[in-house]
Amino acid sequence: MVCEQMPVLTGEKATRALRAGGFGGLIIGMTGDPKGCSERDEFEASGLSICVDKDMPGIQRVAQMFRSFALNEELDEKPGAGSSSLPP
Repeated sequence: MVCEQMPVLTGEKATRALRAGGFGGLIIGMTGDPKGCSERDEFEASGLSICVDKDMPGIQRVAQMFRSFALNEELDEKPGAGSSSLPP
């Protein structure tokens, strides 16, 4: 998860660096910039998997994603449910 307003390395620059380094995983971006402004457009184009607003619906969306990931991880760890992403 990255924020466009991170103090040392902006979310856009961090995302571009991660993608350039070969990271293919999920990158969630959060921004307070309104849809349609150039800063948000550049942030979204940097390689984010998803971009959400820093408002209550955006935070709820991220919380739901985290719950879904946690549920999938728990299911993966049950015997016979397939391979787990965690070491034994």
